[in-house]
Amino acid sequence: MIAAFTIWNGRIAPVFDVAGQALLVDDTAAQDVPACIQLPAGSAEEKLHFLHQQQVQVVVCGAMTRYTSRFAQGLGIEVLPFVAGEQQEIITTWLNGNLLDKKFSMPGCGRNCLRNQMDKQAGNPGRMGRMGRRGCGGQQRPVK
Repeated sequence: MIAAFTIWNGRIAPVFDVAGQALLVDDTAAQDVPACIQLPAGSAEEKLHFLHQQQVQVVVCGAMTRYTSRFAQGLGIEVLPFVAGEQQEIITTWLNGNLLDKKFSMPGCGRNCLRNQMDKQAGNPGRMGRMGRRGCGGQQRPVK
C-alpha cells in the first residue's frame, strides 16, 4: 500500500489543500528513504488526481476540507486527517499500525479527531455519530 504524507518543514503539513510536498511510502517495499515529490500548485483536486496517478491509496495529512476528503474517497484514496507531528515519527508509527495514538492528533482536537474521522470513514459512526453538531472541539455550535 502506498501512502502519501504531506510535509512542511520536516513535519506533517497542517493543511492538505495548500501542501506543496509529500513523501511517498510503500509499506510492502523495503525502502530506506521515502520518495519526496512536489505536489501540483493548483487545487486540492489536482493534487489528489496527481496522487491517484502515483497509485497512492492513503493520504496522511493535517486538516482537510470535507469536500476534499469526499473527493479523495471518490478516487479510492483513504484519508487519515488531523495528524500532527514530525514526519519520520509519523511514518514509522503508520508503518507499525499505531497512528491512532492521541499524541499524533492536531492541536485543538480535544475529542480525538483522528480516531473519530477514521471511525466515520470505516462506516462505524462510533463517537462521531453521537457528537451531533459539536465537531472536533466538543463545543456546541450555534444553529444558524
